[in-house]
Amino acid sequence: MSGILFLIFKPLLFLTLKKFFKKQMKAWIVSALEWLALQTDNDIDDVIVIRVKSAMKLGVV
Repeated sequence: MSGILFLIFKPLLFLTLKKFFKKQMKAWIVSALEWLALQTDNDIDDVIVIRVKSAMKLGVV
């Protein structure tokens, strides 16, 4: 009986987990990119971080 319930609720569970962790993963990626950009003295990576942050705010990525 529990196997049938698991098969029914498994897709719903994975969809809710995907929506929940999607925002957290985006925030983690942006913070990791910012940290990496601070480690180097390069202007190109700063521009890339700004573009990624603006794309994620618009919902493109």
